[in-house]
Parts: sequence; structure tokens; C-alpha cells
Amino acid sequence: MNNKFRPAEILIFSYGAVGLLGTLLLMLPGAATGQTSFLQAWFTAVSALTVTGLTVVPTASHWTMFGQTVLLILMQIGGLGLMVFTTIFFMALGLRIQLAHRALIVQDRNTFSMAGILRLVKSIIILTLIIEGVGALLMAFLTPNLWDKGIGEGLFFVIFQSVSAFNGVGLDVTGQSLIIYRSYPALLCVYMVLIFLGSLGYVVLQEILVLRKWRRMSLHSRLVFWVTGMIIFIGTIFYFFSEYQRLLADLDLPGKIVESLFQAVTRTAGFTTVAVNNWTEPFIFLMIMMMFIGASPGSVGGGIKTTTVGTIILAIWAIARGRKEVVLWEREIAPESVTKAFTVAVIAMLLVSFSTLLIMVIEKLPFMPVLFEVVSALATVGLSMGITGELSPFGQILLTILMFIGRIGVLSLVIFLTKQEQRRLRYLKEDILIG
Repeated sequence: MNNKFRPAEILIFSYGAVGLLGTLLLMLPGAATGQTSFLQAWFTAVSALTVTGLTVVPTASHWTMFGQTVLLILMQIGGLGLMVFTTIFFMALGLRIQLAHRALIVQDRNTFSMAGILRLVKSIIILTLIIEGVGALLMAFLTPNLWDKGIGEGLFFVIFQSVSAFNGVGLDVTGQSLIIYRSYPALLCVYMVLIFLGSLGYVVLQEILVLRKWRRMSLHSRLVFWVTGMIIFIGTIFYFFSEYQRLLADLDLPGKIVESLFQAVTRTAGFTTVAVNNWTEPFIFLMIMMMFIGASPGSVGGGIKTTTVGTIILAIWAIARGRKEVVLWEREIAPESVTKAFTVAVIAMLLVSFSTLLIMVIEKLPFMPVLFEVVSALATVGLSMGITGELSPFGQILLTILMFIGRIGVLSLVIFLTKQEQRRLRYLKEDILIG
């Protein structure tokens, strides 16, 4: 009998342990300006670690500089990936990275294989620091009234906001998300670029920024760009025309375009320039769909991932044309990838459906706000219609579990809950009626 833990199990226990450590740090006397319950601290720590951004207490006013620093570290760990973070520590000490640890990195970062994994880790670290550093520098020049409270607080502000944006967290120390910067389009563009780069995935970033394979991108990277581009385009156009005479009425044309683009990009991050409750119901539903799709594999974002949706659409198109192979740009997508895509989507939909129904029954809340909250938690987005703090302990615990699942991935959850079966026998095939 094999008693060794599998990578998925180790990841779950590791993230759980770090989340608990963050909870204990947030419960220290100097971490908050007032009383903090265990559930409030745990919810906030897991929200930061899973790069979600949902909150039950105001980040700007409830947590002290120490508490916000704990959240900053948790966001960075969650964005880089816990296994990447521990690899940095091992490499700094000159320790050898064992094969088992490399397998954990592959599972955590959702990469293709262990080949060149340490080189990828170094690229992840360098890219993250450079992108977050440039983002913080640009924010330092563009953020109004930044230095009013001193250089120290100003520097902490831009670092916190830059890390939160690139890692798709959406936690902010403004107290109002980005609503107060709505009339600063250049600053919003900085946030958008950080969120967009963070949502692509480190494999894609390495191809375009390090290896510079702009004309010879892999099938994975091309699919990521196509699906991401279509989602952003549809979201931008829909918001622009649905809110043109409402929320966009007080802005000039460039401002309208920037804000519409921002709402489509922020589907993976949780920052907002307008209170979610002010959106039209059709756009709220569209945002739910965009959040559910989420970011790309190997990125800091959640959701079922852009490549999953792209693969499912291609598979449906292949079936409609009577073909067994799923082909894109003269490349056949592996059948295992197609099966995995449908599996991820179905499991995620079941989780969303069951959780939404459960919270509606227990909390006595209407459908749309609950569905929005559940998808935001599972997709690790952080946007909310304002019901997070109103939920009972049961509702908050359920959202915490969903955030945790969203960070480790639904497939890792399935692997954790099931035992791998080594089957050598093959059985007779028989058709069943479908549809």
C-alpha cells in the first residue's frame, strides 16, 4: 500500500497551513484597529492567499499597517504560488530542489511538464518583480494626492495596489476600490495592464516577454490571446452601449471607452470604478459569465480558464461537423485535454449551482446577488454586490471553501477526494443514447 501523499493533497494541506498562519497573524493585537473574530481573520487571510479579494471587514480602515503587510505577503504568496515561493527559499539557501518538489510546482502552477521547471520559476520571479515594480512606479507618478501622508505611506500604497492588481486580488487600501480614480484614465490604464498581464499566465508571459516568440507562439498562447481578446471585446462593447446614457453619461468619449474596457478587464481582479449594484442586470449577468470563464492556466486568476472554454467550443464545433478530432490552426488538441476541459466546466457548474441554492435557502437572499457572490468566490475574482458582510457564519465559511477550491483548482479537488485506480483490464464498449 502506497502511503505517500500525492501532489494535489500536499498542495491542499500546504495552502491550508499558510492560510491558518495568516489567520493567526491577523488576530494579533497590532494587526487591526478593533476586535477581529477568528472567522473574520480566516476569511480575509484565505481571500488574500487565494488572490480573491472578497472582504467581510474594510481593508483600509480595519487593518493596521502591520495587518495590511500580512495581507500583502499573502497576496504575493498566492500570486506566485506557494511552491514557487518555497523554491525561492530553497534556492536562496543553496539547497537542491528534489524531484517531488518539482512535481508540486508543476501541479501548483498548472504547467505542461517538469522539463525546465526551475528556469520557469526564475522567470516567474523576475517577471513578477519587474511588472509589479514598473506598475508601482507608474502609480507613484499618476496617483493624485499620494504623498499627502508621507513618503512611507505613499510607497506602501503603490506597492500594495500594484501587487493586488497584478495578482488579480482586488484588495485595496483606498477604502473605495478605484471609484475615486474614475476621472484618471491614465491611472486606470496602468491597473488594466497589470490585471491583463496577470491573467495571461506565466507560460504566455515567458513566451512573449522573455523568449519573444511573437510570430511563433505555441498553440496554448495563441488560444489564450484569442479567447481573452474576444471576452474583453464583448464585455467592453456590451458595457459601452448598455451604460452609455447611464453610468457613462458624465464622461467624455475617451473616458467612456477606458471605463468600458476596464469593466471587461476587471473580471479577473475585483477592482471597480462603479459600484456593482449600479450596473444594469444584463451586464451583471454577463459579468457572471466572464468571471466564470476567468483567467488563463498558470496565471494568478481563477475561473474554469480561457483555454477550457476555447477547447469546449472547438469540440462542440467538431461534433457539429461530424469530426472526432478537435483541430485548431493545423494542430490537433489532445483528447485528454478535451476530456479535462469538459470535466472542469461540469464540476465548476455543479459547485456553483449547489452553493448558490444552499446559500439562497439558508440566507434567504435573492438569486442574482448570491449567484454573483458564489461565482466571484469560486473564480477568485473578488467583485461583490455587497452581501459578503451580511452572510451568516455558514455563508462565509462556504465562500471561504469556494475561494480555496478556486485557487487550487477543481481538478486538484477531484484528485484529492478520489483514489487513483490502476486498471489493467479493458471492458466491452456499448453505446447509450445522448441528448
